[in-house]
Amino acid sequence: MVTLESPVEIDRPFVAIVERILNKTLELHHPEEVYVVLIDNWFDHKWLEFESSRTDNDASGWRNKLTLPRFEPSRVVSQSHYGANPSNSALYETTESNALHILADRRFLDHFCSSGVFVWYSLVGPRADRASVMVYINSNGRGSAWYVSFTRNEDWNVNKMKGISKRELTDLMTT
Repeated sequence: MVTLESPVEIDRPFVAIVERILNKTLELHHPEEVYVVLIDNWFDHKWLEFESSRTDNDASGWRNKLTLPRFEPSRVVSQSHYGANPSNSALYETTESNALHILADRRFLDHFCSSGVFVWYSLVGPRADRASVMVYINSNGRGSAWYVSFTRNEDWNVNKMKGISKRELTDLMTT
């Protein structure tokens, strides 16, 4: 289980949603590594599979190569990296890592790890009414990705989904 810490004040109800999504994804996929990136503001679905080929998927929908989205490094508020505990794969420990977002040419997920979950989520202040989460899963050179945006009236509600069904998202958000 991973608990998200932020160096800045952030809306805790939204962070709770991100934590549920992240931890359920870890439970389902058991990756060796986890990267979590907090982005300075809401981001759109256009970042999903940015610069990745949309025609290289196999019969089950997994991509052969996923490109790391090129968020401007100045937009990264924080990045956390976790490694699976060797004695208990359900536990993850904070570890050091190089920055994902640097000014560079295209970089593929499998350059970072062969088994990983990458999560980007938006920094949400007390008056923000939009938020977003994007998840990439890399497993043995194959990848999948999805995006969801949220709007807030009183509570956070799903707005747009791309690459994931409503049922799958509901399962991930349910504890």
